[in-house]
Amino acid sequence: MAQIVKKRTVQKRRRFRFNLATVASILFFAAVALKLLSSLFLRTTNISLTTQIQEAQKEIAVLEMQNESLELEITRLGSVDRVDEIAANSGLSRKADNIIRIDEKEETASEGE
Repeated sequence: MAQIVKKRTVQKRRRFRFNLATVASILFFAAVALKLLSSLFLRTTNISLTTQIQEAQKEIAVLEMQNESLELEITRLGSVDRVDEIAANSGLSRKADNIIRIDEKEETASEGE
């Protein structure tokens, strides 16, 4: 009895060869993709830093206003008229021979010694 044998056909795989044009094209597209990604990254970083700078400037402005307000309050609280008024309300009076004035220059000179 004769058997029918089927022949298998083996297809050879074509091996893809890289030529200069293919390599150049791949490198070109890779360079374009890297450029787009890096510009996107730099733009995002720039926006983030700009936002941080603006927030810091707002905080500086608020702190400067608070400092000015505190300086005015220090000046008001330390005025001679206010001290005299509080002393008078407490029953105290000024005597010229009891007043000792200390200047800032004398304080800093004595601290340096």
